[in-house]
Amino acid sequence: MEGFKLLINDLLLYTSTALVLSITCLCILLQVKAKDKYSRDFLTMLVPLSLQMGINSFITYANRVLPPRLLTGSNFSMFALVIALSSILLTSYLLYSLSHYLVHLLPVEKREKKLGVRIINIIAIVFFMSSLYFIIVASGGNWIVAMDITLDYHFSSGSSIYFVHGLVTLFYIKKAKGREEEGLLKGIAMTFIPMLVLFPLDMVFFRHSSFKLSYICFSIFTVNTYYFISRYYFRDYEPVPESLDIKNNFFRMNNISEREEEVSRLLIKGETNSDIGAELFISVNTVKTHIKSIYRKLEVSNRIQLIHLIQKNGNDNK
Repeated sequence: MEGFKLLINDLLLYTSTALVLSITCLCILLQVKAKDKYSRDFLTMLVPLSLQMGINSFITYANRVLPPRLLTGSNFSMFALVIALSSILLTSYLLYSLSHYLVHLLPVEKREKKLGVRIINIIAIVFFMSSLYFIIVASGGNWIVAMDITLDYHFSSGSSIYFVHGLVTLFYIKKAKGREEEGLLKGIAMTFIPMLVLFPLDMVFFRHSSFKLSYICFSIFTVNTYYFISRYYFRDYEPVPESLDIKNNFFRMNNISEREEEVSRLLIKGETNSDIGAELFISVNTVKTHIKSIYRKLEVSNRIQLIHLIQKNGNDNK
């Protein structure tokens, strides 16, 4: 029976961790390709979350496979201290970044947002400092014990604060601007309101378990986040090329030559450098030179950003 519980615990832990890590990697890819605000904001939350869950999974695995002699002594004690401090810092930063994101997402006045940011900064600092104090006191200076306390209790206790975020988000759903924002706020509310129930359950049934029920909520939040950002990405960054009615003055206003305009239009259609060269009767190296010049003048770094820039600004000049 104990082996079955351990198997279920490991399955849930590694599945939720793999899900968060994979979506974090996808968001990193989107940020590299598009460099937009949405993916950047989401990464400020997903990176500390994935690192925190990764640390928990690593320690769980290491405790089982490493020989006992490596899990004692001064070296491991210092390693445990680093893990404990890193976990506290990551959980505190996740609380800070997620709270900031929600404040800026809510449809409220600038004055209210500034007040909310100040309150969040105070809460994050108090949470971080109090976490350090209580864990050090509870461990009595034994860093291995401090690491165990941190991994067993700290993340779950910090997650319980998100219940407030869920309630606040629920209150502002009716004031959302548009369907997508309303859907995002609903997803956040449904994700974090259950934290009020899951935290005591974690303390009772998963107190010394590497897996926490709060991981399920964060996994749902991660999926909801990626669903939103992927829809935004494919809508705004992958338009059907034929739908772009680009007027000549867009290129003139940005000092794009006629040849560079021809290259730009073919580039947007998805043509390769070789295809562009063949169609315009120029070499591939010349095509690359034109593309480099286009990107420099328009201050973009790839085809996706070029499409988005033209969609955003080019159509304004009709």
